[in-house]
Amino acid sequence: MSAGYLDAPWGQVHYRHAPGAPVAEQLRDGRPLLVLLHQSPLSSRRYRRALAGLAAFCAPVAVDTPGYGGSDGPGEQWSAADYGAVAWLVADAFGVERPWLFGRATGAVFALAAAAEQPGRAAGIVLHGVPVYTGAEKADRLAGFAPPYAPDHDGAHLAWIWARVRGEYPDASPELITELVADYLAAGPDFAASYRAVWRHDLAASAELAGPVDLLLAGTADRIGHMHDRAVATLAHTRATTLPGATDFVAEQDPAAFCGALADTIDRTGRTA
Repeated sequence: MSAGYLDAPWGQVHYRHAPGAPVAEQLRDGRPLLVLLHQSPLSSRRYRRALAGLAAFCAPVAVDTPGYGGSDGPGEQWSAADYGAVAWLVADAFGVERPWLFGRATGAVFALAAAAEQPGRAAGIVLHGVPVYTGAEKADRLAGFAPPYAPDHDGAHLAWIWARVRGEYPDASPELITELVADYLAAGPDFAASYRAVWRHDLAASAELAGPVDLLLAGTADRIGHMHDRAVATLAHTRATTLPGATDFVAEQDPAAFCGALADTIDRTGRTA
């Protein structure tokens, strides 16, 4: 696996790409650029086991959301459109006019917001686990669902983060939880900044401007799988697929299934750059 940084007005954006040829060379082979946006408060590390498989039919670039992973934070509260604009920064950096956009959970909202800000520019959109909240659910979460933690001299905040992650993903292995905790720590005490952008965002308005989603992807063991029916009802789409047994982390736990779902959707010969 390879990685790099792109310059942005607020700092640097960290990304991962498939091993082997640089992204520019993959694009010269005629493969479409696929910009992958991850769920918060994690990082592009969640795609590292899928990148090689994705490179069989596209040029994947998995981006760390600003303020998460290895990307510098904006230093202010951003909107979903602000976060989504990072996808266009990546496309412009690689000289691609019409990339494919992929997003998971919060990243799905940002991918859709990006498509809404520049209607018609995305060659296609794939969303995995779209968080479709009611107005009451948004208000409840904004009221205190994910408060910042305070670093403690005795490390009590580390135990708090571990317990939080363990509670969200009770079936996750200790190894996976350790990685997720590392992502939480990289995001800093106010790890929920991007959550708030989602809870304040009008998803339906973005969907109307963005146009149909090519694929709505879900999993039967996904933590927000119960929202898939809401996404199907809310977002215009070409196809909706549920992967049996797939969790939030299907890209790393079953990369073959993940890559297969995307390969069935992404046009391998047209709609490239």
